[in-house]
Amino acid sequence: MRKIISYIGFANKSNNILVGQTHLKHFKGKLYLILVCSSASENLINLAKNLAIKHSCEYIVTAPKLEMLTNIKDVKIIGLTDENLSKAIINNKESINIG
Repeated sequence: MRKIISYIGFANKSNNILVGQTHLKHFKGKLYLILVCSSASENLINLAKNLAIKHSCEYIVTAPKLEMLTNIKDVKIIGLTDENLSKAIINNKESINIG
């Protein structure tokens, strides 16, 4: 899980992360990965699925709270715009993936 936290930290520092459903809904660029917290509402998880289809990217429902992974308070959904960091997270998703 430490690797995932590091990758998300790198994405955050390089401004390659979108936080919250409003930012994700209105984003016009390319998303490579969507992470949604397992404690999110069913509607938010469905939104993540629909956004993943719209942007042709993968989404991951995280078992640990997304707050813990991102160090951002009250976050339930994020999107990553960096392809390499997204691939790195996807390759290590077994430590955070529940669905």
